[in-house]
Amino acid sequence: MARVSPRLLRPAALLDRLDRPGPHGSAAEVRTLRAAALRFLHHPRPPVLLGCVGVLAAVRAVRGPWRPGRDGRVVLAAASAQPFVEWGVHRLLLHASPGTWLGAIGYQAAGYGHEQHHGDPTSLDTMFLRPREVIIGTALAVGPAVFGPVGVATGALCAGAGVLAYDWTHFLLHTRVPPRSAYYRCLHRGHRLHHYRNERYWLGVTSPLGDLIMRTRPRRDAVGVSPTISHPQRGGSAPG
Repeated sequence: MARVSPRLLRPAALLDRLDRPGPHGSAAEVRTLRAAALRFLHHPRPPVLLGCVGVLAAVRAVRGPWRPGRDGRVVLAAASAQPFVEWGVHRLLLHASPGTWLGAIGYQAAGYGHEQHHGDPTSLDTMFLRPREVIIGTALAVGPAVFGPVGVATGALCAGAGVLAYDWTHFLLHTRVPPRSAYYRCLHRGHRLHHYRNERYWLGVTSPLGDLIMRTRPRRDAVGVSPTISHPQRGGSAPG
């Protein structure tokens, strides 16, 4: 029987093995929904997230039957919070200034990877949420979901589903899959402006509501081009 290196049994090493460095190609190569789904599933990162959401779904299933009143309220609250949680994480964590204590924590936790993503927006090497954060977040949610009120298990599942919706939508926005609905065209245009106009605005990914309420969805020409945007646009024409 082959021996397993003790180094590979360390948690950090195991997490690193789930996050193969690539290269994994470019989202600009993807032109159809079918191709997007296949690329999403074959990349090493999204299956980890799918597995973690499956764990949360299993935990919720064993906690008992669905009650429309109790669980419906949790789902409604989660759906209502999603645009604002998304906005806050994007603005305060992913685009945190490393010069502040909160920014330093945010930059170490996720900001560096997001900075890499802005450096090459269509690269699939830095596109998706990292397994490390996904697994740690799921582990922190499982305990309360198992031992807390049933509504907490429903909320944990909703949170996982929201993260999955974010990761999939964010990837899709960087592909060349053509927008076919008015809602998706709205998201598509806003995210391209975020990358190629000014990263301080258009922070929503699955919904523009957070930007509308927080006043970070101006007209295109109302804000100047960010000085940090110096690279040529990749994967498509400039937003109109």
